Amino acid sequence: MTLPASWAVLLEMFRLGFRRRGTFTLFTVLATGMVAQTGRRSVVGMLSGARMAGVISFHAACRFFSHAVWDVDQLGLIAARLVVQRLVDDDAPVTVVVDDTLFKRWGRKVHHAFWTHDGAAQGGRKIARGNRWVVAGIVVRLPFCTAPVCLPVLFRLWAGKGTASPVELAGQLLGLIAAEFPGRRLHGVGDAAYHGKPLSYSAALAGSRVVHVIPATTGAATHRQARAARTQRRQARQAGRRGRAGRRLGEGHGCPVRPDRIGPSRRGALHLVRQLRQHGGPVCPGP
Repeated sequence: MTLPASWAVLLEMFRLGFRRRGTFTLFTVLATGMVAQTGRRSVVGMLSGARMAGVISFHAACRFFSHAVWDVDQLGLIAARLVVQRLVDDDAPVTVVVDDTLFKRWGRKVHHAFWTHDGAAQGGRKIARGNRWVVAGIVVRLPFCTAPVCLPVLFRLWAGKGTASPVELAGQLLGLIAAEFPGRRLHGVGDAAYHGKPLSYSAALAGSRVVHVIPATTGAATHRQARAARTQRRQARQAGRRGRAGRRLGEGHGCPVRPDRIGPSRRGALHLVRQLRQHGGPVCPGP
């Protein structure tokens, strides 16, 4: 399999995370297939995306995840180092977002699958069964995107009640990233569920020069402010449309006129014009 030079150089930086050459070779195949695959990115999908399904055994690819020796945290920190070096300014703080997501899974033999909170669920029932992953990502600005982008680098699997909570797992991830960039300012961002001492304490122990954990209510407050701003802009647009329509209808009649909508609000509805009586004067004649 021939790889583009830029992609091969990028993958070569992850070689330190693997002990054997064969494991790293299989990693390059699966990573290439994951990027090239447009459908489901399962093990078979990644082999198919790399055009190596007839060369590499499906069982060998599965053993890469179950038996091969490699460190997930080490690979994540290498990715974090690449992101910060290439996409974050030297004097800018490293903004780390922590949140959890539920990967729905069924079956009695699925490892660490529980009934737990599902923030992405529609409707009033915010609970589902599956694996709950706590993810940490670095926020960057890309030249081809108008909005900031969060690139996930580290993750932890919640093991259920009686073990480390999602907030404590997020604190561990924040501490790993802070230790990887000593002396850099680190901004930890989370929603209302991620607050407390585990976040700031783990990052402070990592040796970061300035650790600023943004309060958990900031996300909700920002959402409320954005929603209020959208409402004000919508009301201003509606008021502007009504004003323009009134001025347009009242031209040449000498009195203010406003549109009066009759019937349901839909395209093709009937619109009438209601004339306003001026103080002490007759009603303006309508067309």
